[in-house]
Amino acid sequence: MPVAVVAGFAAAMHASAWFGWLPAPWPALDVDRTVLVHQAHAARSRQDATVLLLGDSSCLMDVCARTLSRAFGQPTLNLGTLSYVDLDTQALLLRSYLHANPGQVHTVVLLLHPETMRLAPVDSWQSRALRAMLEDRDYWPGDTTFDRLARLLGLDRVHNRLLARWIPRPLPGAWGRRYGFTAQLHHYLTAHRGSAVDPETKPASGRPEYRLAPELRRAAGQFRHVIPAQTRLVAGITPLPEGFAGVGYPQRYQSMLADWGAWLQADAVLTNLPATLPDHWFAQKTHLNQAGQRAYTHMLAAALRGTLSN
Repeated sequence: MPVAVVAGFAAAMHASAWFGWLPAPWPALDVDRTVLVHQAHAARSRQDATVLLLGDSSCLMDVCARTLSRAFGQPTLNLGTLSYVDLDTQALLLRSYLHANPGQVHTVVLLLHPETMRLAPVDSWQSRALRAMLEDRDYWPGDTTFDRLARLLGLDRVHNRLLARWIPRPLPGAWGRRYGFTAQLHHYLTAHRGSAVDPETKPASGRPEYRLAPELRRAAGQFRHVIPAQTRLVAGITPLPEGFAGVGYPQRYQSMLADWGAWLQADAVLTNLPATLPDHWFAQKTHLNQAGQRAYTHMLAAALRGTLSN
């Protein structure tokens, strides 16, 4: 009897998902997955944005799209995600928005951090999870015996579609002190048009030896193909703390920008944004804090006005 009950439960969960009787996956289980859930849902929904921001977590944290909408004078949505979401998956995110909002976007701004740009793309769990969310598929990371059994029994359906949707999870550490629960982080992202603030503070470490990973060239070309003919693609690189970057970095930054713009076949490159900003504006080397975000958002608005008016 127990075996029959378990088999019946598994069959019911899989059938309910297949026939659309369960809600769509909503695996907002931690900070990363809450961000991915929000951005996937935003990209697939009707929106008013004519300007889109895409990129890694520096795009997510360094620019407040709500402020930029006012400062630039155009409704803007931030679809920035995470550093390990590859450019191919970001192109799928963009494609989803364009499908849900046809003929609406006139400018796509792609912002990446130098840390992201020197890494060869990998098929990370973050990329796989976002692709699954964009396709309304369940995603359960891991490939242990327990993970495979959970998928077989339909526990991923229960976890992703019911429990995660109904029961907000407390966020750890500084994220919990700033946002509280996954639901509150999701609400913040919505209220700020897809942008967040990094509540953590970490000293910059590592070596500031930056370059473009050669593997990005192919992905850049594929990303360009997603941009509609009437839409402008604008490329930018987000800043480093000036005390960490070193005196030679601004020249390296301009060289990277030129190459990156060429790989993307960008319509404009944000050479009028600073390569570095004061250290006290950073939460960590890849993210600005709230004061830095406020300042950089206004710099971006001015840079876009200057670049797109030419």
